Amino acid sequence: MRNKLLLYCVLGLLVAVTGRALSAAELEENINQAKKEVQENNKNLNQIKSKIKEKSVYSEKLKGQEVDIAAELKRINRELKKIEAEINRWHKKIRQTQRQINITQAKIVEKRVAADQTRKLLSQHLRILYKYRQSTLAYLPTVLANVPYDRLVKSEKYLRTIAQENLQLYQQLKGQEAEISAIKKELEVQEKQLEVLQTEVKGQEEVALKQKNLKNELLAKVKEQRKNTDDEIAQLKKEAVDLQNLVDKFRSRISKLEKEKSQQRQRISTAKKGSYDWPVRGTVVSNFGKQKHGTLNTYLVNNGIEIQAAEGTAVTVIEPGKILYAGTFKGYGPMIIVDHGDDFYTVYAHLSKVMVKEGDTILKGQVIGETGYGKNSRNTSPNLYFEIRQDGKPEDPLLWLK
Repeated sequence: MRNKLLLYCVLGLLVAVTGRALSAAELEENINQAKKEVQENNKNLNQIKSKIKEKSVYSEKLKGQEVDIAAELKRINRELKKIEAEINRWHKKIRQTQRQINITQAKIVEKRVAADQTRKLLSQHLRILYKYRQSTLAYLPTVLANVPYDRLVKSEKYLRTIAQENLQLYQQLKGQEAEISAIKKELEVQEKQLEVLQTEVKGQEEVALKQKNLKNELLAKVKEQRKNTDDEIAQLKKEAVDLQNLVDKFRSRISKLEKEKSQQRQRISTAKKGSYDWPVRGTVVSNFGKQKHGTLNTYLVNNGIEIQAAEGTAVTVIEPGKILYAGTFKGYGPMIIVDHGDDFYTVYAHLSKVMVKEGDTILKGQVIGETGYGKNSRNTSPNLYFEIRQDGKPEDPLLWLK
């Protein structure tokens, strides 16, 4: 598009340099081309504006998502603080449990030492007793013969005392072992509880951190999307400004061309005025402009003239052109409209015969119909209603005819 604008500018400069004025056809072609470019650029401009609107809505949506995610992150951070406080409480409980485990493990060590001592003492007692029993049984006859009876009784009492003590030691050992077993079970419970607490703490931390990381990633993604969207909007706005400037330049170009075309047409019109042959030879019985109606006693505006001529007189076209309309028109009877180009038209009405059809290309002086009677004409004699229109406005035909 910029290249086309540059081309037009170059063409304009060439015209200025060479001093050659563009022909009517060239002016029309340039105007149509410029209008086509304006239409195309306006279409592109509207598409860009539509995209800007769409992207702006999307940007606002992303902004809303940012706000929502930020609010969610605040909520998650509050939850994390709560979890942190809870974790601190759990860590305190874990430390307490660990201390209790350490105490319990120390108790087990202490109980094991005591049990080992009891087991060792009991073992010593049993060995002494065993040796004593063995020696007594071997020398029993000699002992019975030589040792007094009361001494034997005392010795038996001593052995019974030792046996009783050994029994107590054994029962103490069994109790210590049972206590150790119970403490071990307690230790297992405490260790399992510690493991559960640690797992729960770890799980809570992982869930909270995962949520936070996901939200942070989502927020970063949304921010990036919004930044990219805002960059696109800025670029689209720049393109819209450039395109609008281009459209304005084309419009300025069109305005200049149309002004030049109008001036050229004015020059041509001035040159052609008073140069056209009459469409039919006769007497003008109704002039152009404001005319007084004799019967109605009022003034009417006449956009053409009426030329009185014998019925059936040949009507010729004053300039080459193309038949735009050929048929009956209410109030004018059979009528022909000829397009001569450059917004220059001639109208032939009150005909008795139409000899052309719409779309026909005709030459200057070609017979297109015959005169007849005007149904709404103020004149009762046969005549031709003739009208000239330039740029959509009626002109006085008498200024154009010889």
